Amino acid sequence: MRHFLKLTLDDAWFRILLWIIGISALTLIVPYAFLGLYDDPTERELLRETLDNPALIAMVGPVPEGAYTIAIMFSHEMLVFMGVIHGLFGVMIANSVSRKMEDQGLIEFVNSAGITRQSIFMTQLLIGVGMNAVLGLVLFAGLFLTPDDSFTFAGSAMYAIGTSLFGLMFYALTLVFAQLFPASEWAFGVSLSVLLLLYLYRAITDVASPDLSVVSPYNWLTRLEPFAGNEIVWLLPFLLILFFFGLAWILFSRRDLDDAYLNFTMNKKPRAIGSYPRLMMGGMKILVASWLIGMVLIGASYGSIFADLDTFIEGNEFLADSMAAAGVDIVTQFISVLVLITSIIGIIPALMISGRILREEKHGRLEWLESAGIRRRTMLLSHGIYAAVIGFIGIAVAMLGMYGASMNAEGIDMTFGDYMLIAVNYGGAVVLFVGLSILLIGISARLHIIVWFYLLYSFFVNYLGLILNLDDVWRMATPFHYLAEVPKESMDWAAWVGVVAIGIVLMVLGVLFFRRRDVG
Repeated sequence: MRHFLKLTLDDAWFRILLWIIGISALTLIVPYAFLGLYDDPTERELLRETLDNPALIAMVGPVPEGAYTIAIMFSHEMLVFMGVIHGLFGVMIANSVSRKMEDQGLIEFVNSAGITRQSIFMTQLLIGVGMNAVLGLVLFAGLFLTPDDSFTFAGSAMYAIGTSLFGLMFYALTLVFAQLFPASEWAFGVSLSVLLLLYLYRAITDVASPDLSVVSPYNWLTRLEPFAGNEIVWLLPFLLILFFFGLAWILFSRRDLDDAYLNFTMNKKPRAIGSYPRLMMGGMKILVASWLIGMVLIGASYGSIFADLDTFIEGNEFLADSMAAAGVDIVTQFISVLVLITSIIGIIPALMISGRILREEKHGRLEWLESAGIRRRTMLLSHGIYAAVIGFIGIAVAMLGMYGASMNAEGIDMTFGDYMLIAVNYGGAVVLFVGLSILLIGISARLHIIVWFYLLYSFFVNYLGLILNLDDVWRMATPFHYLAEVPKESMDWAAWVGVVAIGIVLMVLGVLFFRRRDVG
């Protein structure tokens, strides 16, 4: 087992390290930002009233009872959001060390060399437990050492244990799907869909029927109430992890390698691929389909709460007065925030598509394709264009879902054309992110991770910017500072053209660099 563990870690340690650094930095920077902005308890209570509305409850969960300290504010506004990130961490690494390795023939190779199935599975289990334990320890230490008395030992431990168990649960669930489905794309797509669907279920039920929300693991996180009640009993549902690991082992031990319990292979007549774009799109159809379905559901879940906004505003005198004084329509303001966050999420599949060429490069397929007469620029440009198109379509179908779910909501004066204009507006950001992705790929395969950190940064400053009252200079480094906040603002076509033009220039430069650099 020791040899297979070393082999697996040699391939995965760098990705795991980057995830741990990224999650830790994104988490631990927030308390220090709060310390400088909300030292006054009165300001925190006013902020608490603002957050107690259907739109933000759907985004971050219900507001906990009791005094709204810095630590409670932190856990309230970060738990659900970071739950998605921890879950994605678990899904991607579990898929990488299980089904993806099997698709590449490595599992069958080591098994034939005398390494038993038990050793293989124990390696996968140890990596999942180990990486989440390390991340939990880093988060616990970082939070407990925060220079504010509200970050208690118990609360810091509860936050770190809860988020780590959440990530481990989706790691274990992905191992189950890796046995059930016939390829890594299927295992990833289904795991990701479950991660998003449970978030959407919580978003809807937290607003409409809180008692039903208990089915979602995200709700278990919020019921832990770190730094407030520290309800340790809500760690018990995470015992489901043991069931998932046990089920994964039973399924793995009984199936043939390179096979699956669910097989969707159709006995169709083989067809010639004909072109690289067709080959590329065929290899990513599961990934694209799962993300598009997820984007529709994200839009529909947020659209379903629009009808509750007016009722909430009428009952919240503070919020109504403050928005009236500022001359802001609160409904339009909330919709603008929700569509911005939805659009940032829609950039994720675009970057996954553009970055897929790096996997082909790693396994030596690009040299083979190039020797078959396919030009490098054709390959990279195909990924870039397809990524931009899918990114835009993802935002468009999310807006379509939002429009469909909010059609009967009173006081929402937005037409189908308005929602599509939103998609066009934020489609400009998709082009810029894809352009940056292609540029980094063109320069070096190792630099592509930068675009993911840039997306995390953009999400952070726009997700918490309104709540934290971050200075606009933070947003100036993202394209969302320059694009209009539709529907709150009118479309700024000049800014949109500028953002799109920068994205196209970056993409062209990336293609030119890619033609000249060593591949592999």
